[in-house]
Amino acid sequence: MALEIAVLAAGAAYAGGVFVYEEPEGLGGYLRPGHLVLVPFGRSGRPEPGVVLRRIAGKGLPRPRKGEQMEEGRARKAVLRCLEADPVLDPPRLEWAAWLSRTYLAPISECLRLMIPSGLIPRREPVYEKGHVATCPHERSDHGLEQAVAVSFAEQVLLAALAEGPLTHSEVQTILRDFPLVERRRAIQRLLQRGWIRRSWRVSERRLPMLRWVRLKALPDPAFRLGRSRVVIERRRRLLERLEAATRPLPADWLQAETGCSAHDLRQLARWGFLELFEQPAWETVDPYPVPEEPPSLTPDQAIAWQSIARAIEAGRFHAFLLHGITGSGKTELYLRAVAEILRRGKGVIVLVPELALTPQTARRFQARFPGQVAVWTGGMPPTQERALWERVRRRQARVIVGTRSALFVPMPDLGLIVIDEAHDASYKQDLQPQIPYLLPAYHAVDAALALARRLEAVVILGTATPGVELRDRVEQGMLEELSLPRRLRGYRQRLMEQARQFGASLDRFVEVESEALESGLPSIEVVDMRQELKAGNTGIFSRALEKALAQVLRRGQQAILFLNRRGAAPFVFCRDCGHLIRCARCDLPLAEHHQPTRWVCHHCGAVEEPAARCPRCGSRRLKGMGIGTQAVEEAVRQRWPEARVLRWDLDTAPTRAAHALIWQRFASGEADVLIGTQVLTKGLDLPLVTLVGVILADVGLGLPDFRAAERTFQLLVQVAGRAGRGLFGGRVILQTYRPDHPAIAAAAQYDWDGFYRKERAFRKAHGYPPFNRLVRLLHWHADPDRAREAAERLGEILRDHLERKGAPPTALIGPAPCYFSRLRGLYRWHILLRGPDPVAWLQDFPLPPGWRVDVDPLDVL
Repeated sequence: MALEIAVLAAGAAYAGGVFVYEEPEGLGGYLRPGHLVLVPFGRSGRPEPGVVLRRIAGKGLPRPRKGEQMEEGRARKAVLRCLEADPVLDPPRLEWAAWLSRTYLAPISECLRLMIPSGLIPRREPVYEKGHVATCPHERSDHGLEQAVAVSFAEQVLLAALAEGPLTHSEVQTILRDFPLVERRRAIQRLLQRGWIRRSWRVSERRLPMLRWVRLKALPDPAFRLGRSRVVIERRRRLLERLEAATRPLPADWLQAETGCSAHDLRQLARWGFLELFEQPAWETVDPYPVPEEPPSLTPDQAIAWQSIARAIEAGRFHAFLLHGITGSGKTELYLRAVAEILRRGKGVIVLVPELALTPQTARRFQARFPGQVAVWTGGMPPTQERALWERVRRRQARVIVGTRSALFVPMPDLGLIVIDEAHDASYKQDLQPQIPYLLPAYHAVDAALALARRLEAVVILGTATPGVELRDRVEQGMLEELSLPRRLRGYRQRLMEQARQFGASLDRFVEVESEALESGLPSIEVVDMRQELKAGNTGIFSRALEKALAQVLRRGQQAILFLNRRGAAPFVFCRDCGHLIRCARCDLPLAEHHQPTRWVCHHCGAVEEPAARCPRCGSRRLKGMGIGTQAVEEAVRQRWPEARVLRWDLDTAPTRAAHALIWQRFASGEADVLIGTQVLTKGLDLPLVTLVGVILADVGLGLPDFRAAERTFQLLVQVAGRAGRGLFGGRVILQTYRPDHPAIAAAAQYDWDGFYRKERAFRKAHGYPPFNRLVRLLHWHADPDRAREAAERLGEILRDHLERKGAPPTALIGPAPCYFSRLRGLYRWHILLRGPDPVAWLQDFPLPPGWRVDVDPLDVL
C-alpha cells in the first residue's frame, strides 16, 4: 500500500513537500492519516519526519522488482518507522492544514510543521565507515592501468581515523577541527563520491522529559546543625518549613526558586535522610496551588455579554465574538467564565496573548482559577519542554493552554474555545524572514483560529479595546457578533476598601453598581504641543506639564509609566560638520546610539559597532547622537529626580521571558516608582498604583509610508493610556506631540473609537485598501542589488502577462519596487503588490520562482 506523506524536511517544500512512500510489511494497514513517521529523504537517505496525508490504493502502479518498490520507474522508498502509536493530528486539523496551504499559498508540509513539536522528532546523526572500494590514493583506468588520485590532507586524516572503526558526524568534526569548515565538507563529499567511505544514519530517541520532586521524610532534631554558616542554616530551615506546610511533594525547581535553596542543599538534606528526591515524567505534575480562586459576581455589562457567550457554548456550534471592552472593563473575567463552562463540558481551551511579557501574568490569572489544568506555551522552548507540554495536553492533564500565537497549533483534544486577547495586535501575524530556511505560511492567528474553530464547531472570543478597521468591518458583515463593555471596572467593594485603608485613599470617586462592583471612568488625556514648548524655551525631553505631574506622583509615593516606542539613547548618529549619517553596513539604515557601554546598534540586524572617534567622510570629531530613546528618557529621569527608583522595560533589559516576568513583578510589587518602556507597556498590564502615564513622543511611526500607520498609532496611544487610573487614586495621561491636529492623535485624546473608524474606513475605501480589497505581497531578497532588481523586474513582466490572461485590471499589480527598508541583514529587498477582491486566486496556478516569499494580507508594506 502506498502512502502520501508530507515530509517536514527543510528542503522538501521546494519540491512540493508531498511524496509517495511504500508502507513496510511490518506496518501493513496500520498507518492512518495523521500518523507521524520517519522516512528516508534525498540522495543521502537522511531520515526525516513526515505526516501521513492519505493512503493510496496500489492498483495501476508499476510492479516492483524483487527487493525494491517502484514508482514511475524509480525505486519507491519505504517508511522507516512510525514515531507515535496514535495519529498526532486528527482529520479536522489535516483539513485545517490544507486550508492554511490554500489561503497563504504555502506548501502543506510547512503548514503541518507548525503543528509538530520538535520534541517528538528523534535525533538523527550521520555515521561514517570505510567503504567496499579500496581506500588508497590510486584508481584503475579503463585500460587496467593504475593512475594516481589527488587526496587532500584532510581526506588522509579522515581515512586514517576510519581505519580504526566507524565514526559519528560529531566525532568526524572533532578529528578535522583544525581544518576550515569548507575543507571538511569537501573532504567528506569527495570520499563519499569515490565510494571510499559509506554513510548511514543513527536514529536515537530523545530523552523523555523528567521533573524532579522533593518529599519530606522527617524533620531534624532542634539541636541538629543544618550547616556551617548561619545563612546556610536559615536557607535549609526555610526549605524544610515550606515542605512541612505543603504536606505533599513539591517540584524541586519551584521549591528552589521560592526558598532560595540550591541543588546542593537538596542533596545534602537527602543524604541526612530528611528529604526524598525522585523523578516523574514532566507531564505528571501537580500544581503547587491546588485551591481554585472563587469567581466574583458579574457587573451588568458583563452579565449581558455573558448571556450571549453562554448561549453559543450551549449550542455547541461555531460562533465568533468580538468582545469590544475599554481598558480595564473586565474582559478577562468573561474569558475565565467561558473557560470554566467549556471545562465543565469536558472540552479544551486555547488562550492566546500577543506578547511574551504578558504570558506569565495571564497564566497566573488562569492558574489561580483552574489549578493543575493550565499549560504555558511560547515559541522557542527547548524540545524537551515542548514534548512535556505536548504530552500533558495529549493525556488531557492540561485542558487550558495559554501562550503566544504558536500555541494555536498545539493539537488540544476536543477543543471547544479559542480566546485571543488584544486581537488587534500585529504580533499575531507570522513574519517572513530570509534567515528561516522554511517556506512557513505568513498566517494571521485570528484568521487561522476562526478557520480551525469552524472545523471543530468551537467558540471564538476576540477581545480588544481598540479593534482594527478589518475587525469592525467583519462585525458589519455579520461574520462576528460584537459584545460591548463600555465602562471601566475598578474592583469590588470589599477588596477596594482594604486597599483604601492600606493606602489612605477614598472610594468617593467610584460608582457602585448592582453587583458590589465599583466603576470609574477612563483617565483624562492632556495633549501637549511640543512646538509651543520649544517656543517657550523648553528644549528638554519633558514638557512643563509632564515634569510637574511626575514630580507630584513621586512626592505622593505613587507610580508612573513613561512610554516611548523607540529603544536606545538616540535613534541616529550624524556628523555636525558634514551631515554624514552613520549607517549599518548590512542594512543601510541609521545606527542607534546606546549607552552603558556606549555603542552603535542596528535595531534591524542586531549588529554592534564601537563608536568611531572621527567622521568616516570628513574626519571631524563632532559626531553626535540625535533624537531620544528609552535610555535617554531613563537618564533624564535619574538626573532630574535622583531619588526616584527607575526601571526600564524594552528589548535591551528584557531579552527573555524570565526577564519580562521579573521586571513586571518588581514594578507591580512597588520596588520602583517610574517604569520606562516601549510598546510592551501598552498590553494588558494591570497596575493599580499607576496614576500617571506620560507619552514622550506620540508621533513615532506616523511618518511611515504605510496605510496602517495611523491605525497603529491610535491603538498604541489608547492602549498605553489605559494603564493609568486602574486603582484607588485615579489617573491622568499626558501626551506630548509635534502633530496635535493629526486625526489619529486627536481621536486618541478623546477615546473616539467610532470617529476614528469612520474616517479611516472612508480613507481606505477611497484608495482601495483593506477591507475593501485584499493584498498579496511578493518579497525577494538577494545579496547582489543588480540580481535582486533583475529578478523583480523579470517576475513583474511575467506576472503582468499572467494577470491579463486572468482578466485582472491593470491596477491589480503595483511594482516591482524596492522596499522602504531596501536593505536588511546584507540583503537587498524588492517587492510586488497584488491588490484585488481575491488576489490569492490569481496565484493558485502560478508557480513562483525560487527565492520569492508570499505574504497574504500583509500588515505592513515596508
